[in-house]
Amino acid sequence: MRLWIDTNVARSVTAIEELCSLAGSKGVEVVVHAQVYLERRRQMRARAGGRFSEARFDSFLRQCGIQIIGIHLDHPTAARWADSLCQRYPTDRDWELAKQRTLGGELSADFKIIPGKMPMTTDWIIALAVEDDAVSRIITHDEGEEWRRLREAEPRRALRWDEAVAWLESLPADEPKAGPGA
Repeated sequence: MRLWIDTNVARSVTAIEELCSLAGSKGVEVVVHAQVYLERRRQMRARAGGRFSEARFDSFLRQCGIQIIGIHLDHPTAARWADSLCQRYPTDRDWELAKQRTLGGELSADFKIIPGKMPMTTDWIIALAVEDDAVSRIITHDEGEEWRRLREAEPRRALRWDEAVAWLESLPADEPKAGPGA
């Protein structure tokens, strides 16, 4: 099982440490997509300026056991995801409206007129990757259209922080693996 962390919830060092400890005790791998890593590292570097420590930033992730993963978007995956999106949004207008609905609060308020053709954001790709892995969940506070399928899944797979903690707590403890020296 995997628990993905979205940029909008990766804020508190203490909370992340506690979450990773709980996840580890349940055998759940905690991951962030490389794009989330990129966004968070840029934010931290901008905030800290010359005090930013690359080694400390990456060390924290290693200590918590957080894996940085990419998404391999090959031909079969792209075809499957394109077909899935087309089933959900069968016309160009449906697709454009869905992408516009992903524009959150302040960004959307800044537009006097919502643009016509919108690009597909990275969040769509991450959401599709989480959907593709039936045992994955993601923690996000984003209410955008791209997460709707995961929010509406049974069991729910796009979780707010408290829901993710409750889900982890509901899992049985991870059984230690018997190894050659056990």
